[in-house]
Amino acid sequence: MNRVLVTGGSGFLGRRLVKKLLDKYQNLEVITIARNGEGIVKLMTLCATNRLKPLVGDIRNEEVLSFAMREVDTVVHLAAMKYINLCEMCPAEAITTNVQATAELLRLFQGNTFISMSTDKAVEPSSCYGATKLIVEKLTLAEAEKNKGKRFMVVRSGNIFGSSGSVLENWWRQIRRNNEIIVSDPDMTRFFIDVETLAEFIITVLEKGKSGHIYIPSQEVIRLGDLAKAFIELYGDEKSRTKVVGRFQGEKQHEKLFLPGEKVISEMKYTSSEQGTRLSPAQIKDWLRRHAASREY
Repeated sequence: MNRVLVTGGSGFLGRRLVKKLLDKYQNLEVITIARNGEGIVKLMTLCATNRLKPLVGDIRNEEVLSFAMREVDTVVHLAAMKYINLCEMCPAEAITTNVQATAELLRLFQGNTFISMSTDKAVEPSSCYGATKLIVEKLTLAEAEKNKGKRFMVVRSGNIFGSSGSVLENWWRQIRRNNEIIVSDPDMTRFFIDVETLAEFIITVLEKGKSGHIYIPSQEVIRLGDLAKAFIELYGDEKSRTKVVGRFQGEKQHEKLFLPGEKVISEMKYTSSEQGTRLSPAQIKDWLRRHAASREY
């Protein structure tokens, strides 16, 4: 790798990944595209080097993509419209951002390694977001069939613990405003992974991954009710309350990570979050403390 493009590089995962890439490869140049000016400023503060080349722009803009892709040999495609409820409300935006922009990136790509970031919600999707990510996976893996001399791979992950716009971010706002947090269904289970672990995993796939495969990192299972209880115990008080409102449109009771027959590389022994061993309350509290300590990273 000499010149890497990271789309969505100003985001929660993107900032960690870009910093790790620049720290590990001393001659590497990293280009990022992002619309979030605040996130780009955070990234530039975190990575104070002229080897970082940030671009403010929209990945749906063909001119921006063409400029960013010049002499790029590697792409890590993180940018996406990821909020399930917004994708349900604005499906056209989700399609243009997640599907059409990915197709254009793949069309312009002249390098040798391309990774698309996906989600467990792409497995038997029940939401617009999951459906768009399933198509992103299919587009990427189809290129692997057409271009045998290059590498096209997918990294599929569950929820990134504490990511921007996640349930934890929402709970912080809710408990400060009303001393109450909103839970859709306490019995829902979700896969979670620490952002540092996921960033390291992506770098491992960059270094060793084989074209045409879906790579799934090891993840933990958390029951939403257990997470809510631990959150209130740490950050609430005796008057804090949990309000259960029922599952939102597009949400599943349990998530799946892969299906039989897929070209999946993973150490996971189970496919569904319903089957996995859940984090204990003490372990959840430890994750929450570590997240709180690094929220502004």
